Amino acid sequence: MSLLTTLLVCATLATPAQDTLRLDWGTYMGELPAGQGKLYHKERGLYVGTFNKVVPSGKGIHFKADGSLYVGNLVRGVYQGYGRLFMATGTVVCGEFSSGRANGLDTLYYPDGKVFIGIMQNGGATKQGKNYKSADAAKVTRPERPDVLLTPDDEAFLESLGYGEYDTPAVFGNGASFYQTYIYPNFQYTEYMSDKMATVEYEYTVGEDGKLRDIKILSTTDEAFSKELLRVLKHCPKWTPAMKDGKPVPYVVRKQGINFSPIH
Repeated sequence: MSLLTTLLVCATLATPAQDTLRLDWGTYMGELPAGQGKLYHKERGLYVGTFNKVVPSGKGIHFKADGSLYVGNLVRGVYQGYGRLFMATGTVVCGEFSSGRANGLDTLYYPDGKVFIGIMQNGGATKQGKNYKSADAAKVTRPERPDVLLTPDDEAFLESLGYGEYDTPAVFGNGASFYQTYIYPNFQYTEYMSDKMATVEYEYTVGEDGKLRDIKILSTTDEAFSKELLRVLKHCPKWTPAMKDGKPVPYVVRKQGINFSPIH
């Protein structure tokens, strides 16, 4: 049985002992303390699959609020192991994930048809790989986004998060990782920051004109890193704005996180 078939079975079969647990950040419905279930997370989206103490652990499906879909393995709620990420921008990543991002040997399918095969780091392609003009040139087949069966309650929950709200989401560049293609190359470490670790959570809006606005730092473990991140975001080139009913509309990118490591 294929990975996708296994996941779809997990998503649609009734579990032998269903429980409902309401939490501050969402609702879990499924087997306790471990087993098959669904987690409706108010910020992160909908998880379907295997859980351990209401935390996604094992094979699962994750509908992100921005319209992206992940199908694969999770460890303590984080993408870890083999998976497929179908981004709302049209980019698809297949292969190894760790710490919630593509890290390892992966295949990256760009929205314009180009393909990268090789080592990815923090969700972006590295120099340890090869770029191809098309999937045919790379001798690979671009995977289709799976059609996962959802209940009316699932659909209503995702709609409340804005899932599928846009005809097309806002896109930076060719649709590849915003962090890898813009933030990482432009982030400047000071001498103080070079041997430090930090975590910064932030969000922003892509306006109808493609410019970033309403940039907010939600949390930080080191002000030096959050100040530099703000500088980088404020100087960001224009995006292709989101479209709805043929018109550009604001596009909110909620609760993004970066884990900064020491540079050597």
